[in-house]
Parts: sequence; structure tokens; C-alpha cells
Amino acid sequence: MARFDELLSEQKVIENIIQGMGFVNPTPIQEAVIPDILQGRDVYAGAKTGSGKTVAFLAPIAELLYQGKIKKALVLSPVRELALQIDEEAMKVLGPNQTDFVSMPLYGGVPLDQQLRALKVHHPVLYIATPGRMIDFISEGVLDLFDIELCVLDEADRMCDMGFSPQVTEILRTLPNRRQTLMFSATLPPEANDIMTQFLNNPVRIQVDPPDEASSTITHRVIYCSSHEKKKKLEELIRSEERSCLIFTRTRKSADRLYDEMRKSISQLGVLHAGYTMGEREKTIRQYREGKIKYLLATDVAGRGIDIERVNMVINYELPEGADDYIHRSGRAGRAGRSGVSVSLVDPRNFAQAKLVKQLSEKMEIEFSGKAERSHSSSKNSRSRGTRKRDQGKKQTKSKFSHSRKPGTEHSSQNKPNKSQRHHTQKQKASTKKKESTHSSGKKILGKTTRLFKKMFKKSSRS
Repeated sequence: MARFDELLSEQKVIENIIQGMGFVNPTPIQEAVIPDILQGRDVYAGAKTGSGKTVAFLAPIAELLYQGKIKKALVLSPVRELALQIDEEAMKVLGPNQTDFVSMPLYGGVPLDQQLRALKVHHPVLYIATPGRMIDFISEGVLDLFDIELCVLDEADRMCDMGFSPQVTEILRTLPNRRQTLMFSATLPPEANDIMTQFLNNPVRIQVDPPDEASSTITHRVIYCSSHEKKKKLEELIRSEERSCLIFTRTRKSADRLYDEMRKSISQLGVLHAGYTMGEREKTIRQYREGKIKYLLATDVAGRGIDIERVNMVINYELPEGADDYIHRSGRAGRAGRSGVSVSLVDPRNFAQAKLVKQLSEKMEIEFSGKAERSHSSSKNSRSRGTRKRDQGKKQTKSKFSHSRKPGTEHSSQNKPNKSQRHHTQKQKASTKKKESTHSSGKKILGKTTRLFKKMFKKSSRS
């Protein structure tokens, strides 16, 4: 295993990483990509969440800035929370007690002119921006992009999933053609692959881990329980876990409802999602990092920006839509090679959840608990039991009607009328019915005629 002083030559940057950030040795992704970045090559790096990829691009950027090999750099991030997280890491790598090399996060939810004033005061050399806010600056023409000589697309797959592919394409077309481009992505969806093909120049492709594989340091558990049992199971997990937990829901509404139901019984509980203002979200993350909030309810979008060492357990109160999102969630519990636990509360009667669990079990080892007989693996048996019950019910109904017949009225296969006999019988009935109807009509007409003659006879006799 290489050391940082073998990968980097700028002593100040090495000290900042080891002493300021606590790294002892480089992670596999850091060891793989730093040499190629320092050589000025474009890089596509497939790295899963929690692999140390942020330092993998910040360390060489800091060295290139210190040595004057590049003037400025830009990092694009899918969400505001992650942009803030990267900015904090960047200031540690660049050095906290200096003003020559400054990074600055640029994101929405804050007035544009406020960020413009900060740019004029601090003169940053490293911009960390969300795609939407970067487009705002480009549209206003207030940001000098000609000095940007290196651009990083962090979590490119997430940006494409969130619909930012057009904005990323527009930004890359606006930047100088002569630049170095780095792309970090846990997976490579078609949109991300198109961006790589179009904007990366003969890139070095580095895949440290399979794109759909979760961290090997994370233990995965599935607890089967019904929907109405989930809240009770969650409270049991929280009370048994002394360290901080990150609890994922799929929607803001679910997070808020769960928070309202649990905040009285569970102390140090917080909630985080995009429905809160940027200031409120920053405050929540800061309290979580400081330990004032111990259990945090979060949605996927907000949770992507959380990188806190104290998170040892991730609880999926509601499973995400796909396996990739599950890997991103569970990675929050195993940052930079640390061990962690990912627990999922699953209703086995929910077909979509059971299907996702089956997909995950084919990619990773999962510990199962709960009522396994109700799991997806036994759903076929459950359906067959239900079919047998319906068949038995039909048989009982037939038997009931057969016993209710009078003796001697049972029909055998021999005395059942055939098709021609049934047709003849139906024809006879129709003919009889027609005759009866005609006879009835004739009687009515005859009665009316008789009454009419009687009236006429009375009138003639009076006259």
C-alpha cells in the first residue's frame, strides 16, 4: 500500500490530510486516481459511496493549485448539502489558516447577490457548485470561467438521476475547451456515459469496486414486519443503538409524519428534507454532527450530503425504489472503510419491497429475521393455499345444493338432456308462450267489442 508522501509532493497538503483530516494511508480509490490526475489526464472513476473519493480529487487539486499548475477549479455536486460537505473537506485539504487558496460553495436557496459579494471579498480558487446555481451565474455573466482549468463531476449518476444532465452539458460547453475533466460516479447510467463520451478526452477508466456492489464493511439486515408493526420495530432499534442512526424514508410527508409520532417518546430526534429552508437544513446537519441530534430522519436527496463519522447504523424505514439507491443509503454507515450496519424494515406482503430484497440478496449477503414464512420466498405457497381454500369453498357450495334436492331428483350423466333435446324444449316453450299471448290478446279484443255493442244497443233502445 502506498503512502500519501509517495502520491503527493506538496508537503503542506500532505500534512493537512494526515494531521488535519486523520488519514493514515490512502484508500484504494485515492491510490488509484491521484497519479493520473497529477499527470493532467481526464479520469472516469467508478467508486462507491464512502470510498474516500472526495479526498481522491481534492488532494491533487490542492497540490496543483499550490504549485501554480492550474489557476482555478470547479466541482459540480448534485445537492446543496453535498456541496457544503465538499467545501468543508476542501478547506481542510487546502489549509484552514490561510487566505491564498480559498474554496466557496455556490448553491440555490441563497440570494445570488449575497454570493456575488462573498466572491468579491474572498476571491476563491475552487468553486463547489450545484448545477442550477452555476447556470444562474453563467446566465448573469458575473462569473469569470476562463480561468477554470479543471472540472470535477462528483456523483455524476446522481446528477443525471435528478434530471441535471442538460444543465451539466450546458456548463461543460461554456467552460474552456482546454481543461482537465474528472468524473466520479458509483454507477454509469446512459446519460452519464453520454457525458463521459462527449466531454472527457481519452479518459483513464478506473473501477475500484463493481458499480452495483455495496461496501464490504457493511452488515446488511432485513427485518420482516407488517406495516403497522414498523414504528414499534423502529423504536426498538433506536433504543438498542447507543450510537447515532440515520433513518431513511421515501417522501417528505413520511418523514414529517414519523417525526410527529416519535418526537415525544424519542429524545434527540431530528428531521431533514428539501422542504426546509437552507438555513434550517444547515443547522440540522450541524447539530447532528455535534451530537445534539442523535437520530435523524431523512429523505434520499437530503441524505446524500451527510458524511458523518459517527453514523454506524442506517435504517431503511421505507426501502428506496432501486438497488443503486439502497447502496447509496447503506454507504452512509461505512464511510472510508469503517464498519457499519444497514437495517431494512420490510413488509413481506408488499410485492415491490419483496422483489427489491430478492435483487439485493443476489448481490450481497443479508441477515434475515422476523416471520420468514410470510416472506416473498413463500408467497407462491401463500397463493396456492388461498387457491385451495377457494376450491374447497366451491366444493362445499356444490355439496350443499346437492344435498338440498329431494330424493329421486338427482341427475346422472345418462338422463341429462343433450343439446338437441334442450333446443327442442326451448322451442316448445317459446311456441306455447306465444300461443298463450295470442289467446290472451284475442280475449281482450273480444271483451272490448262486446262492451261496445252493449252500449250501442242501450242507446238505440232509449231512442
